[in-house]
Amino acid sequence: MGRIRLTTIFFLHLLRDLVGTLGGRLGRAWRRLVRREKIGVVGVDVFPFFECMTGVGWYEWNLLSAMDRRDDGLRYNLYAHTFLAPSDPAAPPMPGFRHMNLRIHHLPAGLLLPMRPTLWFLRRVVEPLLRFLDGNDVLFAPNFFMPRSQLPFGPTVVATVHDLAFKVLPDSVNQATLDELERNLAATLARSSRLIAVSEATAGDITEYLDIDREQVRVIHEGLDPDFPGEDHPAPPSGLPSSYVLFVSTLEPRKNVVGVLEAFAIAVDRGYSGHLVLVGRWGWRTQSIRKALETSPAKDRIMHLDYVERHQLAGLYAQADAFLFPSWLEGFGLPLLEAMACGTPVVTSNRSAMPEVAGPAAMCVDPADPSAIASALMDVLENPDHRRTLSEAGRRRAALFSWDEAATATAQVLRQAAGLEQTAPDEYRV
Repeated sequence: MGRIRLTTIFFLHLLRDLVGTLGGRLGRAWRRLVRREKIGVVGVDVFPFFECMTGVGWYEWNLLSAMDRRDDGLRYNLYAHTFLAPSDPAAPPMPGFRHMNLRIHHLPAGLLLPMRPTLWFLRRVVEPLLRFLDGNDVLFAPNFFMPRSQLPFGPTVVATVHDLAFKVLPDSVNQATLDELERNLAATLARSSRLIAVSEATAGDITEYLDIDREQVRVIHEGLDPDFPGEDHPAPPSGLPSSYVLFVSTLEPRKNVVGVLEAFAIAVDRGYSGHLVLVGRWGWRTQSIRKALETSPAKDRIMHLDYVERHQLAGLYAQADAFLFPSWLEGFGLPLLEAMACGTPVVTSNRSAMPEVAGPAAMCVDPADPSAIASALMDVLENPDHRRTLSEAGRRRAALFSWDEAATATAQVLRQAAGLEQTAPDEYRV
């Protein structure tokens, strides 16, 4: 009797969802035709929220959170898998619910019907029906592309392109990521009415490497994560050395980790008495990084913390002597903002988007020259006045980057793609 009840309740909830979704679409049509209301419906890919959150995931989280606080005449349908198996984890929290709807149906373990064919039917037949009934005016792909399974459920696409590493430095990108972009990006670009670039540097790369008209691209800078005000931050992980230089990112070739290790060894040879703390999970093609770490003459003063929870990162930044980030290529470089917001002096690359983001608040050096990186680092470490100047300038610079401003511009891009009037600027640059 319990299984019958569970199965009945599940399908009643599903029926209510179907009826409610149809009613919502008819209601919007009536308000548009009769009351002349300007309403746009946006389907948003939120699969990054169901994975270990990295830079793109936090970009999407903070952006959607800010968009949900606003009223731009847009309603958002958040799309991942609508139907979850009993063994699947529960859906993570979403960034907002005022204007956003995440449809999730978790199948009960006691379902009377066989699980695998039922889940197949629900995902292949019922899920597309629900998304068709949503009546999206535009699809938003915050992570480069819209999954092919979602492309039919909106007449046009707005996609955010975070960087062009897969074109500029293909050898530095995971093969699985390259394959996924190869399968999906072309279809998204063909359907896109607008592309969002997170920096002017990325916009330039889009036009050069993807052969996209510059008029189709809107530059919208990212904002400062609310977890990084630079004050009243939680304590960092225990066991840290008393003095250290910090690096935060995935350990992979594009981040120039080998250059970081070589520059740190030079700094130690020139008299720096502290440590190097690497924060980030191991990425792809790490052989050269592991070898450089193992053979570094300063390896006894290098600590690797793997993944650190977001709420502890601010404390890590704030206690560091300096933040070292001489990456080969960044579409934006959120760690730069985080470090600057915490008052940590920054040494970064003079390439790609990093000078654009850091402005005059950091030392920008050639990432191909470990000696130059070390010289800039020692200048920060040995010159208290320069260190203080960079710290103060960094706080001021980071405070200029606003997710609310980014959300305003993004909403305008989506409004245009949905056929609605533009009511505010559709670009945002600091």
